[in-house]
Amino acid sequence: MAKQIREVFGIEPKNLEDFVLASQICQAEAKKFFVEMVRLKKWRMTGLIWWNVMDCWPQFSDAIVDYSFRRKLAYLYLKRVQRPACIMIGEPENWVCRVVLGNDSREAVQGRFAIRDADTDAILLEGAAEAGPNENRPLGSVPASRGHQKLFLIEWELNGERGFNHYLLGTPPFELGRYRAWLAKLAPGDAAAFVHHGLRASDEGVRC
Repeated sequence: MAKQIREVFGIEPKNLEDFVLASQICQAEAKKFFVEMVRLKKWRMTGLIWWNVMDCWPQFSDAIVDYSFRRKLAYLYLKRVQRPACIMIGEPENWVCRVVLGNDSREAVQGRFAIRDADTDAILLEGAAEAGPNENRPLGSVPASRGHQKLFLIEWELNGERGFNHYLLGTPPFELGRYRAWLAKLAPGDAAAFVHHGLRASDEGVRC
């Protein structure tokens, strides 16, 4: 895990609190990325099995729920991106990132969406969104460069249900302090809960 943290943040935190936070961010972003890349490549790829859900005894592991039933940041990210209908952003190509509505349900979905810059709150793309049963539908694209480090916030309402996702743009290393500040928008409420207690039950319904 220390190597993964150095890869993503360029440092190995010296205090336990920062190390725990950095490790949870690395795990959450990685698992989210794997699921999104498979969904975006439908039908060229049609499945993914990730490991593991919960620890069977107290330990350090890649489970998304620990032995004491405390949920890690990855639990929240995976819950969002594994919704039957989810709006996702692909990796940069030709100076843009494509935006796709992935609908893995058996019903058509329709509604509206908006993508904002987490730092400026500027709207990058918004409009109508619809997709047929079991269909990926392109919604447009947003300007992007791997040389820029940004966080895009994706919000939508489809068939009366609200959803939320995000996309982390740029080439590592990222600044841990900057991502810590982003957590206030990614996990409203008590972002520090992920460091000490996992995701609290009271936070579960927020933007999930």
